[in-house]
Amino acid sequence: MKKYILHIAAIAGIFYTGSLQAGNPDRAGGAGGTQLLLNPYARSAGMMGANSAYLRGVEAMHFNVGGLAYVDRTELQLSRVVYLQGTDIFYNNFSFGQNFGNGNVMGLSFTAMDFGDIRIRTESQPDGTLGTFSPQVINIGLAYSKKFSNSISGGLLVRYVYEGINNASATGIGLDAGVQYQTSLNPKKKIKKEDFKFGIGARNIGPNMVYGGSGLTFRSVNPATGADRRVAMGSEQFNLPALVNIGASYDMRLDRSEDTYFHRLTASGTFNYNAFSSNVVAIGAEYAFKETFMLRGGYGWQENLQTTDDFRHQTYGLSGGCSLQMPVSKSGTTFAVDYAYQPTRIFNGVHNLTLRFILGNKKS
Repeated sequence: MKKYILHIAAIAGIFYTGSLQAGNPDRAGGAGGTQLLLNPYARSAGMMGANSAYLRGVEAMHFNVGGLAYVDRTELQLSRVVYLQGTDIFYNNFSFGQNFGNGNVMGLSFTAMDFGDIRIRTESQPDGTLGTFSPQVINIGLAYSKKFSNSISGGLLVRYVYEGINNASATGIGLDAGVQYQTSLNPKKKIKKEDFKFGIGARNIGPNMVYGGSGLTFRSVNPATGADRRVAMGSEQFNLPALVNIGASYDMRLDRSEDTYFHRLTASGTFNYNAFSSNVVAIGAEYAFKETFMLRGGYGWQENLQTTDDFRHQTYGLSGGCSLQMPVSKSGTTFAVDYAYQPTRIFNGVHNLTLRFILGNKKS
């Protein structure tokens, strides 16, 4: 137990030291496309993203695409997020990963926000009788990841970003990259496991976005000449919310016998260096019984965002979640249900439900 405490203390020291390096709070509000920071996956949401170093499968495409390389054959995920319950905003995601052999994995992620129908109101007709509209926010990611050895994996992801309404929109391209490393700190154990994991990922690196469309024009009539023309207004460019995350985790086996591996407790942490806001430190823990039932919790901290009257970000603080994972065929096909909840300062929190299908394991 003393050895475990020392390992956890070392990880905590890394993230505490990193948190002393300020981010860029003076640039807060200078980036757009902030929906790219919303997490559609329940396992990581339940730990406030603290498990970025040991995320495996298609869920790794959000934090560290290097973890995508651990898709054994085929993996599917469907997620539904109730964002700030009471606002009628939903976040939907479909993710797919396919192993092509020799450690090569391709992944696809499709995410869309649902704002419902909003009544059109203008200065001349504020009663909302002009019909409705619905903003569109869509992100599509295409990823490639590879195992370079039993310890190291890495990957790249290109993401298409679209946001807008019927008469004004903006599009952009973002690039993610990530590397994960794993090793065993207890190589003499009878059951050898890679219990220590470390990862570095960069997200949302790309050119500026800018809005365009007929919604940025207005009618101008010259009272002297009667000339009637359309005048276009320019839109200011904006950056993507770029960031770098550094994560580490350590698995502790709680079984009394070295011949079994039923009980696992994983301590993890992630340090996010944000280019357009203060840095974030997230810590979390996950308990697993026979890798069938998982219970997890996390805490996220961001500088100057812990007062009750500060609403610049709604989801930092405590989070929790659980999973039930079970085989459904002799070939190794697995079905899992993940749930996470994040309380918020206003509204009724964020609820996340994810369904996972892992089809017929095979060695890559």
